[in-house]
Amino acid sequence: MRWAAIWSTAPTRTSRRHARRRSFFPSLAEPTEPLRWQDGWTLVLASGSPQRSEILRSCGLKVDVRPTGADELDQGEPHVVAAANARAKAQAGRAGLTAAERERSVVLGADTLVALDGKIYGKPADEQQARDYLTELARAPHEVVGAITVIDPFGNAFEAVVTTMVEFRPLTPDEIAEQVALGEWEGRAGGYAIQLSGDRMVADIGEDRLNVVGLSLTALNGLVQGLLPAGSDGFERYTS
Repeated sequence: MRWAAIWSTAPTRTSRRHARRRSFFPSLAEPTEPLRWQDGWTLVLASGSPQRSEILRSCGLKVDVRPTGADELDQGEPHVVAAANARAKAQAGRAGLTAAERERSVVLGADTLVALDGKIYGKPADEQQARDYLTELARAPHEVVGAITVIDPFGNAFEAVVTTMVEFRPLTPDEIAEQVALGEWEGRAGGYAIQLSGDRMVADIGEDRLNVVGLSLTALNGLVQGLLPAGSDGFERYTS
């Protein structure tokens, strides 16, 4: 059984907050039902992202963090690329478990991309690229695409893609240079972090802020019912 969906949240200034779900992976069966968490299972995060592990732990979850080093795509249609990367991480994470661990582990792979007009903005290589990224992203609202793949102890895959629209306010070259000088661009898609000072560049953002940080709890809760405590979908539960 596979479970696949896509959510999209748009900036509130231009439209009402909303969440839209539809089948995204044409090769997969239509959504049937989410995975239901069982006592005794372990959540394995196949990612070295400190943001993702912190989001999960802020909900009181015990997380076994096991980065995989899986090869990631950086070219192609953003939603497809993000989904493929999340799937590769989850599959690599499961492959790295012992047979006994697989029987009780739910493996979570996730990927976050920033895109504008179909162009993917990954992690900047240096300060100049970070300045270029922010300059381009400030010209128009852009997408933050977050993908999640969950593989249960039986090898079933559950997948979701979430798109959150972000709009920067007008930024001067000096403001961009000042932002880049903080060093927050390193290791972050698009070269900014809204949970840090990057938030001051934002004029408007869609409902799912945690998707921009690195992991949508709303989508995860939709894939794995019973994993998250009640009320843990909100951004207010996340502190950094």
